[in-house]
Formats: sequence, structure tokens, C-alpha cells
Amino acid sequence: MTNPATFQSVSNLGNTLNSPNFEGGPSISADGLQLYFISDRDITYGGDIWMASRTSTAQPFGKPVNLGTTVNASADEGAPSISADGLELFFDRAPDGHIFVAKRSTTTEPFGPPALVDLGNDGCCDGFPDISSDGLELYFCSSRAGGYGGDDVWRATRPSRASPFAAPQNLGPTVNGATDDCDPAIAKDGLQLFIASDRKGRLGALDLWVLSRPNRTAPFGNATNLGRTVNSGFVDRRPAISGDGTYLLFMSDRSGGSGFFDLWQATRRA
Repeated sequence: MTNPATFQSVSNLGNTLNSPNFEGGPSISADGLQLYFISDRDITYGGDIWMASRTSTAQPFGKPVNLGTTVNASADEGAPSISADGLELFFDRAPDGHIFVAKRSTTTEPFGPPALVDLGNDGCCDGFPDISSDGLELYFCSSRAGGYGGDDVWRATRPSRASPFAAPQNLGPTVNGATDDCDPAIAKDGLQLFIASDRKGRLGALDLWVLSRPNRTAPFGNATNLGRTVNSGFVDRRPAISGDGTYLLFMSDRSGGSGFFDLWQATRRA
């Protein structure tokens, strides 16, 4: 079995996607042809959700486009997560401190107005959502009561796409600790969970880690740091694993980028 933490060289996604401003929070479509992310380029208020496309996974992404005012408000949108069928776009919004979802009937249509995702939290803050490949599990980060300290990773489930989410459950002390544990990204098969954490053993302010399990009903095992190839001495966070598991997208303010935070990619070694 391939070591889930083994990645080869990291590369910046380039000036077409990255600007001198903030770029972060990547989410890749199941086919790898659309990339959703946050940027504060060319806008007045906070961050907006943008989308870049390409015709094949062997090609670079083209010029990104803003999703427009139906999805993006005068608030600060963040951390988009596109469903495997491309019909639901989850994201968080500040200063609301909650998670929203924008839906559409087909992938050729624009997204409709966002709706609040009811996760049973009237206070602040829930964010950094990541929807599972079957659309039935929503992983997210929260500082709500009942955690282990700081931000924790939680999961809410639903029996069908048409059903509301049940009360979220904390993923427990193996995933979460007294430090900040956030930015979940669940692999397509549900057997690997990537997170950002400032737990003991980190190389920078925030590092990327991976936890594995043998099947989808088992708990996740201990976290493994993705190592010096992926992590830097800076902030490395908001991972997004591709559908085929061959590459990991993330954001970082390390040197060698185009500006503040940039989008980066790490490729898994065979």
C-alpha cells in the first residue's frame, strides 16, 4: 500500500490563478476540470469564490471567473467545496460564521442563491466545509462547545441528498486535540482525511496532516505529517485531494509565490 503521506515535489499553480492578492481554499471537481477557490482580486469586499476551467487534466487551468453576485455577497465568502456531481457548492461566509450551500439543476446552469446549512449552531463559528463524494457526509471545522480545544473537525450526515443534516458529531481525540485542527478534506473513498493542524510535530505555523482508516465505518488512526516536501516553515492549509488521489491542492504563504497566499499542488509518488 502506498504511504498516504508520500508526495513528491510541490509546485505553484502559476500567475493565471495566483495574483499579488489572496488566493486560497481550493476545491477540485470530481473530473479535475474545474477548480473553485477564493480570491480577493478585483473586489471591494473580502473574498469571493472564483472558478477556473481546463479541457483536460493534462492542461493548465485557464483564466478564472468570478461566480457573480448570486453566490458572492458583500460579505467574505470562503472555503468552497464542490459536490462530486457539481450540483452543490458548500462554503462559509464571514462575518456570519456559518456554512451555506448554493445549488443548481445541471452543471451548465449557474448556481442559485445560497441557503444556510442548518447544523444546529446559532453561535459562531462553523466553516471550512468539505462534502463527501456521495454527498451524504459534511466535514467541517468548528469552535462550538463539545470539542477538545480550539477548532475541531466535525461531521454531519444525512440519509439522502434531499434530507437535512443530522446533529454533527465531533471526530474525537485522535483527529482533534487541544490545538487547532481544521480544514478537513475527505478522499473519494472515504479512507483518508487530510487536515491542517498546529499540533506538536509541525514544521510551520500550520501543517498539513493525513489520517487513514481501513474502512468507512472505522475511526481514523493517528495523524501523519505530510513532511518537508509538502509543508514549509509558513502556513500550509486548506487541502483538497483530487478524485483519483494523485495530487493534493492547498494554500500557502511560503516564498516563491505570486503574492500573499497562493494555490499550490503536491503530486503523490507512485
